[in-house]
Amino acid sequence: MDRTFLEHHSTKLSLAVFILDDYTGKNAIGRVNVSLKGQEEKPVKPVKNPSSYYLFLNLPNNTYTVHVHSDNYFDKDSDIINLAELDPKNPVVNITVKPTPSYPFPHGTTLIRGMVCDLTGNAVPDARIDVREKGVWNRTNEKGEFALYFGSLTEDEIIKEDGKRFVKGNGGKIIRLEVKYKDVAIMRGLEIEEGKTTSVRIEG
Repeated sequence: MDRTFLEHHSTKLSLAVFILDDYTGKNAIGRVNVSLKGQEEKPVKPVKNPSSYYLFLNLPNNTYTVHVHSDNYFDKDSDIINLAELDPKNPVVNITVKPTPSYPFPHGTTLIRGMVCDLTGNAVPDARIDVREKGVWNRTNEKGEFALYFGSLTEDEIIKEDGKRFVKGNGGKIIRLEVKYKDVAIMRGLEIEEGKTTSVRIEG
């Protein structure tokens, strides 16, 4: 009698990673690469499912840091993830990524585009720019460029003047930009028209 032996392989979902676009609040667009830091010698490649989750299978029960690299967003490392602390039935981790200046913002987005330079005129990478009144922030890329983006604004967040609509600041139509890098801190006031792109160059 001939006998056939079948091999049985089982897989376990160890970690499901969802990449959130900070601008839209939905899944990230364009090419996105998700990997585990410290696994360069034997990289573990996730499987992307139709719902845009990146699935890591059969990982040893350990701690991990997820690295996200993409075309439209700044690179992002997750906090340390301990697999033992995740729900084994739903081991999901969300990672939010911030758009770079090259991100394809739709027409009509309220934007501040600019560049940060030091006193010698050199571009400053990785500077942080905050709009304090709005909780909006981002950072500069390697060329010193940045893009700050506003979502939908309510009527209470708008000041109307001469038929135009401006983003309301601290009691008026001037909003404050705060730029920080190394030991430098710079404040700059701007008028931001709703649905338009405002350009600024910040030196200091």
